[in-house]
Amino acid sequence: MKDSYEVIVVGAGPAGVAASLICRKRGYNVLLLDKKKKEKIGDKVCGEAISKKTVLKAMEKLSIAPPLEEEIKAQIEDLVLRTALPKNHITFPAIGYMIDRHKFGQRLLQEAIKSGVILKNQCRVKEPIVIDNKVSGVLIKDSEHNSIEILSKMVIDCSGTMAVVRTGLPQEYEPKLNKKVTKADFAPCYREIIQLNHNHDLEGKIVLQYEIDIPEPGYIWFFDEGKKRLNCGTGFIKQGKHATKSVKSVYFNALEKYFPQGTYKTLDGRGDVVPIRAPLWNAVGNGLIVAGDAAFHADPLTAEGHGPALMAGSFAGEVACNALEQNSFELEDLWEYNLLIVKEFGADHARNRILTKVLEIIGPEKLEFLLKRKVVKQSDLTSAGIMKKRSFMDYLGRVVRCFPKYGLLLMMRKAISTSKAIAKHCEIYPTTPESYEAWKSKILDLYSQVT
Repeated sequence: MKDSYEVIVVGAGPAGVAASLICRKRGYNVLLLDKKKKEKIGDKVCGEAISKKTVLKAMEKLSIAPPLEEEIKAQIEDLVLRTALPKNHITFPAIGYMIDRHKFGQRLLQEAIKSGVILKNQCRVKEPIVIDNKVSGVLIKDSEHNSIEILSKMVIDCSGTMAVVRTGLPQEYEPKLNKKVTKADFAPCYREIIQLNHNHDLEGKIVLQYEIDIPEPGYIWFFDEGKKRLNCGTGFIKQGKHATKSVKSVYFNALEKYFPQGTYKTLDGRGDVVPIRAPLWNAVGNGLIVAGDAAFHADPLTAEGHGPALMAGSFAGEVACNALEQNSFELEDLWEYNLLIVKEFGADHARNRILTKVLEIIGPEKLEFLLKRKVVKQSDLTSAGIMKKRSFMDYLGRVVRCFPKYGLLLMMRKAISTSKAIAKHCEIYPTTPESYEAWKSKILDLYSQVT
């Protein structure tokens, strides 16, 4: 194996494969590293939903066919937020697929290998190699426990939630890049694929069912996987009073209300963690780009990370190739990546984090009150609704309907105004690193207003 490449990509998930393909198709030699066996790459615990618009856009960039018939489990049309109320008060259009992530991931991997990407699997990245304040490679331990240093001009960290490159950086390396992960950034989750004894009524839907007994963010999910089959799971932040709670126990208690034992068969049940925070505000440093879960690119509301990871990996590959063409790998040369992320999905995810924070604070019972009284309407939670200017009479009507719980109305009004401010602030994301700290300080201040 060569000890030097133009690009090293860490992690062969959707972000890593996309970045690898882009770089290889531009003619650069690429090493793709992954800790799994080759045949296990793509097999990950997740909701398996993916936006059709996003995946089609990503596949066009990669010049690869979109999900094939044998990779699609179900067509999705709606995202539903439910409470104990008998009516679905919040339903968003969510045109997409439920996919067999393993099959889809394996096909993407084979496309990368066929293009000339070199795969080194069953190896663990121990730490990044930093030379003269630039990420210049990685130290790995292979399947035979040999330590090997591999150098490169560019490193793209797509290593998933643990972000082994980003979190392994020395503190003195690029202060604008967050090098930490905290318990508040992730929710441990447990997910099952279940085969029901009867048909379900969730065809074409992905449902977030809010329950009083589930810690924040407070829902169990039910995703249509085809006839008599569902993808179900839950997760929560294990902090404070919830630190010792069992995710599996919470899941089974919630599931029992809807699908009692004996009415289904478990086909697969596993745990993992999912990011639930806003994306990294800056995901580049000298010689380094961070993409996918390693950069918190999953949607904080739905935890859908596959589509954003494909787009982020594609952007990472494009920006890395531009840097290679110029033979310049400074922070300024890679800054365009941040702009692409914010424009593509980062601003939407930033707003969605406000919604999840509010849902965490008010809980299912108060949410039911707001929905039943029509203090909060579905249109209020859409992008257009958040940006809409409201009349005095509109507010007056909500005040009357919210009696006597006026504090909830004030909280929702604050959340909507904060979401609007965040949307506008993302529109002026700095085009260069010089004004980044002031921009970041402002957005952190906005988040602190919703507590």
